Amino acid sequence: MDLNTAIASPPAPAPRSTARFVFFNERGLRAGWRLLIFLAILAVSGFAALGVFGLLLSLVRGPVRGGAVPPFWMGLGDLAAFLAVVLASWIMSRIEHCPAGTYGLPFRPSALSRFAAGYVLWGFLPLTVVLVIMRALGVFSFGTAGLGLGESLQWALTWGFVFLMVGFFEEYSFRGYALYTLADGIGFWPAAIIMALIFGRAHMGNGGESYIGIVGTILFALFASATLRRTGNLWLAVGAHAGWNWGQSFFYGVSDSGLRAQGHLFNPPPPHGPIWLSGGTVGPEGSIVTLIVWGLMTIGFLLFGPRKEMSNLTTSQERSRVST
Repeated sequence: MDLNTAIASPPAPAPRSTARFVFFNERGLRAGWRLLIFLAILAVSGFAALGVFGLLLSLVRGPVRGGAVPPFWMGLGDLAAFLAVVLASWIMSRIEHCPAGTYGLPFRPSALSRFAAGYVLWGFLPLTVVLVIMRALGVFSFGTAGLGLGESLQWALTWGFVFLMVGFFEEYSFRGYALYTLADGIGFWPAAIIMALIFGRAHMGNGGESYIGIVGTILFALFASATLRRTGNLWLAVGAHAGWNWGQSFFYGVSDSGLRAQGHLFNPPPPHGPIWLSGGTVGPEGSIVTLIVWGLMTIGFLLFGPRKEMSNLTTSQERSRVST
């Protein structure tokens, strides 16, 4: 081989070891391993956070009789769980050298407006539409208000806090770092479908759920994923989650997964008619009307929602294609 041939021919790439292939790809540590590290950190932080919360609950309120936890303390429990997810996500952001807001909850000026729009327009309002339709079909009645002004304000704030924490905890757990990293490995929509199925499976532990109710939670998870895909963050999804639950449990006083909250504004009579239409003891989430509304919301948001050129949930593969 002459000198010119040697200069023109680049050296052959070194063969990759089997271990490196198993753990790494061209973008670094594979998504599956990063997800396992996150889950391990979350297990430790979650155990610590809920342990401290349980100890605090026992010290302040004493043993809870019959397993019933007061609503405000339910909210504190979800806050503790949410903070555990935040801590695990923050640690992963340090490991991966990126802002913690990359995983779905960035602090931006638009965060409050997105949350408010989600709460009212994509949470409380769709629930109202569902109940109005069910009323027109003759399977639901709104009843009458049963609280005074002072009690209404107290319970509105209490349940507002509870479901705000529920929204943050569930959305960030299922559509935060876990979805971001899984999407980096297999693509956004396959990852969103898997996380939606896991979300539905997690809700099967609610004693009052039905099959329609579980399908409904999966559809809502896909709607939340659609908002994440279009807006680039979880603020609207958190608002929609909190607004729907607040409207159910406090404002309209209907059952949520078979449970009817204390301190609700309206007192509707028990639902009547076919269970698949009225939801039965499950509440509106057990009605096919909710499935249709949530399905249309998902399709509508994908078709007409905001379109960002690059969102926090854009995978590494997609970023590399855009850059080239």
